[in-house]
Amino acid sequence: MAKKVIVFSVVQNHDVILKVINQLKQIKDFELKLHDPTKEYFCLSEMPHFIRNAEKIIVKVRNECSIDLLHFAKLYNIPTLHNIDTVLMCKNKIALDYALRKTFKNHEENLEKFVIPNSWIQTLTDVDKFKEWALKKLPLVIKSHYQHDKYNRFNFLVQKIDEVEKFCERYEKFIFYDVYVQEFIECDGIERKVYVIGDKAFGIKRENPIYKYLREKPDNIDVSLIEREEFEITEEIYKLSRILSSELNLKIFGFDLVQPIGKDNFYLIDLNDFPSFRGIPNIENKLTNYLKNYALSP
Repeated sequence: MAKKVIVFSVVQNHDVILKVINQLKQIKDFELKLHDPTKEYFCLSEMPHFIRNAEKIIVKVRNECSIDLLHFAKLYNIPTLHNIDTVLMCKNKIALDYALRKTFKNHEENLEKFVIPNSWIQTLTDVDKFKEWALKKLPLVIKSHYQHDKYNRFNFLVQKIDEVEKFCERYEKFIFYDVYVQEFIECDGIERKVYVIGDKAFGIKRENPIYKYLREKPDNIDVSLIEREEFEITEEIYKLSRILSSELNLKIFGFDLVQPIGKDNFYLIDLNDFPSFRGIPNIENKLTNYLKNYALSP
């Protein structure tokens, strides 16, 4: 009897992912096929046999090729870890914001300790008009509308209105695109990253990159080099993770929390599907076990 073919579409240059791949390769109950969305493209009139005949497809989205693969899977009824609708929602910060606000409204009695910052969709095609709009709302963080493409992703803090000009110089091409603008939450300087795998949640905290920038003013910040340490997931945070998983149809995801100074509530400032899981001890074992169970499930 032929084994199930499981396709894992992922860029294989990350330490956690490489360990997961090596462990999945050892599992004899299915045949693992790897696809790199940054290197392996398709003849659309003749898709590769291993993709057309896959039992399931697991995609860690990196670029539009990843999205294209999820569209194909939906069209041909191939089950995927996260479906195309869920991934497109997570890719688009505006769509995600809509979904998060609806989720919080539906569960407000269980999410009293959590808040979503004020946010807007805006354009900088008319810089003077943007400045006039932004002046009474400072400080603000300008974020890219789409978040899966690391080459077109940014978070830019505007404390003084003249800093809008700096944004326009650094990200000139984005002047012609809509941007996502989020209220800047002054906090204790710590970013709490919650990673979720199925019904398990793990916590890592690190210095908020914006606060690192404010202190050191570096030209660039490599967030992967910021020191991290574990923090305990409270019952309230775990409950939030379960609600987000159910409402947004996410199985593997992460979200970021910041805590205002002197307060016991948290602001949810970001969420993404299939994050890096960097900094969690032995996370590759937990991720491998979950993906194995998913691959073998009916």
